[in-house]
Amino acid sequence: MPTSARKDIESREVFMQRHSERRRSAGFTLIELMIAVAILGIIAAIAYPSYQDSIRQSRRADGVAAALGLQVAQEQFRGNCPFYAQNLGASNVCGANAGASTVQASAASREGHYSLSVQAGSATGNSYTIVVDPQGQQASDTLCDPMTITYNSTNPNGLRAPADCW
Repeated sequence: MPTSARKDIESREVFMQRHSERRRSAGFTLIELMIAVAILGIIAAIAYPSYQDSIRQSRRADGVAAALGLQVAQEQFRGNCPFYAQNLGASNVCGANAGASTVQASAASREGHYSLSVQAGSATGNSYTIVVDPQGQQASDTLCDPMTITYNSTNPNGLRAPADCW
């Protein structure tokens, strides 16, 4: 075989070898992509529930603010009436007793994640419990369903339950 033909064949082999090396290093293999997707899936499976818990905890502030706003409304109402109201409504109405009285307050929290209600704490109307129930997406917050805060003579600052939710 003449040397020029041999050089020609050798140069083609070198060209093909370099070209195939470039093709291999130019991208990812299917296995590498599958491994990367699997790792991302595992990370997402771990992170998403934690993210949802954080969202639920941050929405609790909506319920806490609503309960404390209702407590202020009850105290203002009590300044003009001999007992605390047991009903929520559009205006303050001092009835013949606590069961017939209405305090001006909304039955829903500002962002709508909670509903509020008042329960009588005594027959005389000198105490009450605010019940804050999660609604909608927040209903999956089973640890804090419901949140309550009880005001009476022995707990003037309010007895909060469950304690971890406040």
